[in-house]
Amino acid sequence: MAFLATSARGCLDEPPSYGPFRLIDGLSRLTDLPKYATCLKDDEFLHKIKRDIDGKKFTVMTNIDEFRNMLDNIVRQITKELMARADT
Repeated sequence: MAFLATSARGCLDEPPSYGPFRLIDGLSRLTDLPKYATCLKDDEFLHKIKRDIDGKKFTVMTNIDEFRNMLDNIVRQITKELMARADT
């Protein structure tokens, strides 16, 4: 809750590209929930998404095109995974 609240507040005064950074960083943090909530099962897909995000999220500061490509790739991966899981 604190992360989302402070991120929302920060987005008012920060450069526009920080908003997408904060959102994707929040997604990275959410993938860790199974570590802390025993009712959730460990998921290799979430580990992969986290690695992909954490490996590129700071490119927002130096290479916005690379950051954009990472976001597009994450969206594609999640879409593909959702479709595969819906078929099972």
